Parts: sequence; C-alpha cells; structure tokens
Amino acid sequence: MATHTLRLKKNREFALLKGHPWVFGDALTALPPGLATGDEAAVVSHKGEPLGLGYVDTDSNILVRLVEGAAGESLDQRINARLTGAIRLRLGCFDGSDTTAYRLVNGEGDGLPGLVIDRYADALSLQLYSLGLEPRLDLIVRTLVAQVPGLRWIWRRNQVKRAAANAGAGLLFGRDLPAKIRFREGGLQFQTDLQHGQKTGFFLDQRDNRQLVRRFARGRRVANVCGYTGGFTVAAIAGGAVRTLTIDTARPALVEAEANLALNRFAGPAHELRAADMFEFLAAPGEAFDLIVLDPPSMARSQADVPQALKAYHKLNHDALRRLPRGGLLFTASCTGHVHRDAFLEMLVQAALRARRPVRLLAETHHAPDHPVALGHPEGRYLKGFLLEVGG
Repeated sequence: MATHTLRLKKNREFALLKGHPWVFGDALTALPPGLATGDEAAVVSHKGEPLGLGYVDTDSNILVRLVEGAAGESLDQRINARLTGAIRLRLGCFDGSDTTAYRLVNGEGDGLPGLVIDRYADALSLQLYSLGLEPRLDLIVRTLVAQVPGLRWIWRRNQVKRAAANAGAGLLFGRDLPAKIRFREGGLQFQTDLQHGQKTGFFLDQRDNRQLVRRFARGRRVANVCGYTGGFTVAAIAGGAVRTLTIDTARPALVEAEANLALNRFAGPAHELRAADMFEFLAAPGEAFDLIVLDPPSMARSQADVPQALKAYHKLNHDALRRLPRGGLLFTASCTGHVHRDAFLEMLVQAALRARRPVRLLAETHHAPDHPVALGHPEGRYLKGFLLEVGG
C-alpha cells in the first residue's frame, strides 16, 4: 500500500480543523496517479500545513477518512492506539457490571471512522463501512483478540455494498458461532442473532432509554410500537408494567421478542405480541395505554427525504398523543440523522397542538455513553429521545 500527500483546495480545511474526519474528493486538488483504496494519505491544506492522516477509499464520495492520532504515528499505529483506548474506556465502565452488551468501537466517535464493533458477552459483531479499512482488518482482529478478555468469537457483518467476494460476512475469530448469543442488560436477559439481526444484532444505543422507561412503567399499561425484539417491553415489565403490547410488522422480530420475554420469565397473557403496521395501530381506536414507546426506523436516507419524514413523525406522534389519557406518558425517539433535534422538537409541538393536548417534557435523551460523538462530527449525533407527559 502506497502513502500519498493530498492537498486541499483553498478554504476547504475548516471542517477538518474542527475535527471532522471526512475528506471529500471534490475538496482536493489534482489526485496523484495510482491512488488506490486502502492507501495511506496525509492530508494538507492548500498551504501545505498538515491536517491529518487517514486511509483512501476511491469508490466512495468520502475519499479519505482521517484516523485520530499523534504527529509521527503511522496509520497502523493510530488504529492500534485508538482501538486500545476505546477498549480500555468500555472495560472501565462495564467490567463487573450487570450489563454485558455495549458498543466497543463507535467509528468516528472513537477516532476510527468506518469501524463499528459491538460486544455481546463473549462475542463481537464487527462492521466495516469502507473498503479502505479492508487491508487493516487483520491488525484490527489481532488487537481485539489480544485486548478483549473472554473473547470467543468475532463475527463480521458486511455493510459495504460494493464489497468484493472476499469481503463478505463471516467468522473472523473462533469456531462454531451459536445461532443465538445471550447477554445481560441491567440485569435482564436477552439473546440476539449476530448473523441475521438488524444493525449488529440489537439496538444498544437505546440502552439508557430502556432504563428510563423501566423507571416510569410501574402500574402502567404499555404499548411498545416498532417493538423489534422487545427490548423496551422487557424493561417495562421489569419496571412493573401490568400490561404490555409489542407491535411490529416483522414476525421474525416478534419471535425474538417472545424469546426475550421467556428468558426473563415474563411471558403470559398480559404481555401480548402483535404483527401490525405502526400507523394503522396508532390511528385506530382501541385499547387504552398509559405509556407508549414510539421508536420507528429511520425515515430519511437523505436531506431531500426530511420533509416527508417529518410528516410521518407528525402523524405517528399526533396519533400516539391522542391515544393517551391524562397523565399518560409518551417516549418518542428518532434515529434519523438528517432530522435534527430542533426540527423534531418543533414537530412534537405541532403534533401536540393539533391533538389539542397540553404536553410537558420530562426528559430529553441521546445515545448511551458507549456511543461517543466527536464534537466536530455533527452527523454522529443522530439519536434523539423525548419523554413526554400528557396533560388534561
């Protein structure tokens, strides 16, 4: 792999100076011949001032992703150092706790753009979002095996659509990966399918929000809309919910939710799982609930989708507010990065106005702390959550 120096055009360095790790191809002057995916690249300003060191991906709009590190460190040294720091941070937080699943590496937030690793007990789920990291995969695996105690498996999920045949999903370390991996969260039992589940297997970024719902669930009837594998449902029952209904369109997800309830001995007639459309369920008259959890999938793949996404969010939250009695609670979340916090909050104001319900904000939440965000990378601040109380 070659090493190149890439020069920015004039006035294109400001985002990098703030700590943004992405360098787009159109921000650079003429590219050197032979530039290839996986190459190491030193990026400099139009005056030649050093701005960062990263790896190249010629098939991506993001031509270079900068890896955090000290001056004089090679790219491999930086990757090893940032991995070591990310692992140390999580082990210090979760070692000996009643939670054995957490994000071990959060890409740009850990100074390692393009790399996401989640831990589930003695297994890791790894994703590369750029083929530029492919040549360093062996280094990454060696570091993980050496530094993560009790590690038995590393499973790779393929998130790069243009990946070559040798860059697909598969077992990177260990043998005979079980179909289900069991883990704990806040003392509760869960299982996940690393090979076929969404994301890396479980929505770990909502961990603290599940605990928030758990604290407010006592004595309440809870509807978990877009319930996926039942994480919020299990938390609500553990918190004392007297009735739960888990809604999702995907029947395989509900099968997993049923298994997670059974692991905690929560299964029973009071805790129903139902395949249904979220819009149709919330809009239809029916059973009353005291707490609704609304955690839909991402609504916008690009900025052009934002107006339509806000309309969809408005309808969902308007209908949820109308279903709640006085004193009822709504925990509503958005994982759509293109929909910013202020726009989502204004949508909630308008939904409450249209529903003619006075609404109070009890809590505003974000990602769990194992999902750090670089201050200079606002795209990393995608998750928004609001716990609302409905008045008279």
